[in-house]
Amino acid sequence: MTVHSPAPEHPGARRRRNPRRALPAALVLALAAALTACGSDEPSRYSRTCGVVVDGSGSAAASRTGFDAEAKLRATLQTFLSDHKCRKTSFAPITKVSKASKCQVSPLDLDPDTSKTANRERARTTMRAVALSNALKLLRCAQKEEPGSDVLGGLSRIALSKPSGDDASFDVLVVSDFDQGDTDFRLGRQDLSTAASRRTVIDGFLKSHGAPKLSGADVYPVGYGMKYHTNTSHYEQFNAFWTELLEGRVKAHVDTTYRR
Repeated sequence: MTVHSPAPEHPGARRRRNPRRALPAALVLALAAALTACGSDEPSRYSRTCGVVVDGSGSAAASRTGFDAEAKLRATLQTFLSDHKCRKTSFAPITKVSKASKCQVSPLDLDPDTSKTANRERARTTMRAVALSNALKLLRCAQKEEPGSDVLGGLSRIALSKPSGDDASFDVLVVSDFDQGDTDFRLGRQDLSTAASRRTVIDGFLKSHGAPKLSGADVYPVGYGMKYHTNTSHYEQFNAFWTELLEGRVKAHVDTTYRR
């Protein structure tokens, strides 16, 4: 290849900036930025807020008549947290008096800040395992309290963790058979046979216990209605009661994805 030297500039000629000299540098910078963006394998951060409610009543036992809350937690919790890309995750127990229960575990950040060289997905997996461990601790604590099942109180307690704003998402996994049975209200003793009687029961129930502030939340039951799985008519009445209460009155959305 023959290289031609540029002609010498006339001593009296005015020096001019050559715009073509700046162009390669600009291209190099743009290319470097593009390569950095394309080559980055850092996953996007999680931002969703989630809740976990754990029933520690007598029916949660691993027995013939129980729904085995521990087995259901182990089978669903980590999958739920992964599916919903949960970040801030809070926990609440269901006991005889759920709102006043001393059982508690601290909220967790399931996508914590890490060093640039850390494996983020591995860190998330580790934190989901921690979440399961904490939920099991909460379950064991709840099982030691006085027998009872204040499901509505547990939902009201987790509702305290719901982000503010009508558009704020909140996904709640509820491991419970939903058989409300506290000092003042036992679901099995109520007349749920007609739509009118159910409305009357719900009116009195919410008046005495208060409605959980879960409007717009997505509620995912696990173990729901296990007591009635062999009695179709009773299950239908039970389901109609909770559907009207949670979706009709509370304005939450009930999703059966994890129902077992």
